Amino acid sequence: MLGIQPKLYGHSNWVGLNPFTFVSGVEAQCEQLDSGLTKVTVRVNRLRTFLWAAFWIACSLLAARAMPEPGGAILVIGVACAAWFGLASFLGGYLIKKEISDCLRDR
Repeated sequence: MLGIQPKLYGHSNWVGLNPFTFVSGVEAQCEQLDSGLTKVTVRVNRLRTFLWAAFWIACSLLAARAMPEPGGAILVIGVACAAWFGLASFLGGYLIKKEISDCLRDR
């Protein structure tokens, strides 16, 4: 889980992570509008992101079992929020959209 793999890292964003490794697939559809512009629709399959989030939540549940009651609940809620906002929202959403839009602007 914590191995050093070159595919996980990149220099195209300020975070230094390749967001495409955290999603299952990306589908792009282009269509020509009447005004002469091109509309690009991007769909991101986040199944892998949800599996990573579930893994981290399960790990926090195991750690929370050894903690006193309010601390364990706070740990699980904190890890769940961090996994959702960090993985699903930021890496699987914002960074994917930003990298695709940056690539389209360059062309």
